Amino acid sequence: MDKYTLKTAFRKSFLGIVWRIEVDTESGLLAIETRHPASGIPAFSSLDYVRDALLVDEQPYGDRNWAMAGIVEGRIILRAWGQNTPEGSGIACLDARTGAVIWEQFAYTLVAIENRQLLVRHRNVASGYEQRMSPVDGNLTKINNTANKPYAPAIVIPRRHEGDVPDVLISYAPHGPLFTCRVEDRTVWAFHETAERGYLIRLAVSQGPNVLTDRVIVSGLSKMAPELFFMIGHRLFFIGDNKQELVSYLV
Repeated sequence: MDKYTLKTAFRKSFLGIVWRIEVDTESGLLAIETRHPASGIPAFSSLDYVRDALLVDEQPYGDRNWAMAGIVEGRIILRAWGQNTPEGSGIACLDARTGAVIWEQFAYTLVAIENRQLLVRHRNVASGYEQRMSPVDGNLTKINNTANKPYAPAIVIPRRHEGDVPDVLISYAPHGPLFTCRVEDRTVWAFHETAERGYLIRLAVSQGPNVLTDRVIVSGLSKMAPELFFMIGHRLFFIGDNKQELVSYLV
C-alpha cells in the first residue's frame, strides 16, 4: 500500500493581504478579497476550487470603502460602505470567471444576501421597505429563481477539541487548543507549536490510533492564529505567509 501523503492542490501568493474569503459551493467557486498593505485599496480574486484553477487575479474595483459581500450564482457581489456610517449606497457585481463588471447599482444599499438573492434598500429610504434584487442582472425582482438548487457540499469549520491531548498526538507538543474535523475514516488535526521565533502551525491526519502524515503548514508566526483552516469536501484551505497566501490540500 502506498504511503498516505497530503497533496498540495493549489497555492497562490497575493500582493495584498487576504481580508475576506467567500465560497459558492453550488458553483464550485471561491472568492478572495485582498487589500494593499499601505493604502487599503481592495482587489478581488476567484478560484475554481474543483479544478484548482485561478480565474481572476486581484482585479481592482473602487476605493477602500468598497468590500466583498459574497459570491452567488457565479457573481462576486461588492458593496460600498459610507464615509462616516456603516451603510453606504452602492452595489456592484463582478463575473467570478472573468473579473468583468456585469452590473452596478449606485442608488441602493445592500442589506443582506438571503436565499441567493440580494436584500436591498433605496438610498433615499432610511429604514424598512427592503426589496429583492437579482444577483444575475441587478434588477429588482419578487421571484426567487434560485430555490431548489441541487445539493452542494457544506463548508466545514473545524471544532475545538475538548479535554486532554489525545493519545494519537502524544508525540507532539501542541501549544494552545487543538482543532479537528473528520473526513470519511480519517481525522484532521491542526495546532500551534512553539518555535525558536514565535509559533508554527502543524497539520496532522490520523486514522484510528495512527498518524498517517503530518506537515508544518505555516511557520514564523509572531502570534497564534485564531482560525487555522476550513474544508470543502476533501479540500482543506488555509491562509499562510503573513496572510498573503492561500494554500489548499487534498485530504
